[in-house]
Amino acid sequence: MRTGRWAFWLLLPAAVAAMTTGVNAVAAEHVETLATSAGAPVALGTGPVAVTLAPPTAGKALSARVASVGENRKVYLVARGLGTDEPPETIYQIYLGLPPGVAPSPDAIYYVGSLNFFHAVGAARSDPRFLSFDVTALLRTLQSRHSLGDTTTVTIVPAGRPRASAKPVIAEVALVEQ
Repeated sequence: MRTGRWAFWLLLPAAVAAMTTGVNAVAAEHVETLATSAGAPVALGTGPVAVTLAPPTAGKALSARVASVGENRKVYLVARGLGTDEPPETIYQIYLGLPPGVAPSPDAIYYVGSLNFFHAVGAARSDPRFLSFDVTALLRTLQSRHSLGDTTTVTIVPAGRPRASAKPVIAEVALVEQ
């Protein structure tokens, strides 16, 4: 009986070390920004807003960066720094690569998801929280259709009529490989 208890206490630190090492290995995973909306924050209003995402440094075009994403890697559309003066009282739909003249629809392949500003009232633009959407399959589809070039566009559309005094903003929109 005593042998079993001692074995438990001797193996416990090893088990904790193994779990901690695994967590740190995941946290140390390489992350690369493929494209970003560098510059001023994105101000949302009562109509669609188009945001151009361009590679953060000169060199490879976005299409080449997407083509080099490994099979076991994912690409996420990330919205950071959400803030608003008052609740807009609507959600915003996000589309990636929506061609000009095509009406935004949640049933279309370009639809990524929606975001809200429920917890962003009075939030600073440097708020560390973010929203992310897996867009790996969508980017590969756009790549196969030759619809990606040096840049791409994210279109953000209010699903309803936002409150006029809300003034929602997004500090940065980015495509991140992980």
